[in-house]
Amino acid sequence: MTEEMGPDMDAAYRAFVESSPRADYCHDLAWREVIRETYGLRSFYLVDLAPGSREIRGVAPAFFLKGILSRGQIVSLPFLDYGAPLAADADSERRLVDRLLREAGRKGMPLEIRSRQPLESLPSAANEKVSMVLELGGKDREAYWKGLDAKVRNQVRKAEKSEVSVLWGREERLDDFYSVFTVNMRDLGSPVHSRTLFASLLKHFPGAQIGTAHRGGQCIGGLVRVLWKRTLYIPWASTLKEHRIHSSNNAMYWESIAFAFERQCERVDFGRSSKGEGTYRFKQQWEAGEFPLCWYQFGADGVRKEQVEHLASGKLKMAALAWSRLPLPMANLLGPALRGKLSA
Repeated sequence: MTEEMGPDMDAAYRAFVESSPRADYCHDLAWREVIRETYGLRSFYLVDLAPGSREIRGVAPAFFLKGILSRGQIVSLPFLDYGAPLAADADSERRLVDRLLREAGRKGMPLEIRSRQPLESLPSAANEKVSMVLELGGKDREAYWKGLDAKVRNQVRKAEKSEVSVLWGREERLDDFYSVFTVNMRDLGSPVHSRTLFASLLKHFPGAQIGTAHRGGQCIGGLVRVLWKRTLYIPWASTLKEHRIHSSNNAMYWESIAFAFERQCERVDFGRSSKGEGTYRFKQQWEAGEFPLCWYQFGADGVRKEQVEHLASGKLKMAALAWSRLPLPMANLLGPALRGKLSA
């Protein structure tokens, strides 16, 4: 039996996610609070229960995303790479997917399901984006460092010679990080996330940290990392383009990888990238492997799309170009109001 999760099931939900080997940090119930506090979106969390009991056999986190020029959509989960139904068996997974589709059909909304692994109940769709993951299992930090391409090691050393320092913390690092993040997002032509997203992330995720790179008294880069179970996630990183010659990004990534070794992580998840593009090549140089992003999109009519569509493609390319030319104060003012309506 599949039903919407009630407030009395939080503890059981957390216990199921904690015990599941297929869970990732997007399944953490804390995202319900982070996204709600940031953008006021209504969550739609499903649980699949064993027959004749209240034992959870599967969960599916989702949100109703408000549209800019449409009725909106249901996304599992917005703003993140993953968050699809998590189930103990294929039957439970199928019931959760069917319930999401029924809810989307009832509201006449498109549905998007984002998964780290293929769902047994759905055929795969072509996706130009992949997840870049560095597997650390069985590796030694010193051997890993020595095995990196000499160019990569030289870039880390270049940051040191350029007197780039990286400071790690939590709330005390947020303002510096956000000052760089807003510039980078504007330059990329993307509405920036609200500062509240990162403040709320720090509030609800004890394993979240912010690193900021400094040179000559100026913050020139920033990175957000989240330690969850045995995986270190790096969902956001930015540097000022005029200072990239100093390799601050390399310094922040190397210190994060070293931190993952120290914490005996099994992997470092660098997040998604488009095949062959700059961020893809940057992550690949750290020996990160490419893994398919198993995203599933359905139109308001319930028909599944054979090719995953991304906001940065098609007509929105012109909008991104126009956004990149906005004065920074205007982009920062308008960005968060729009960003909460974009699932990317």
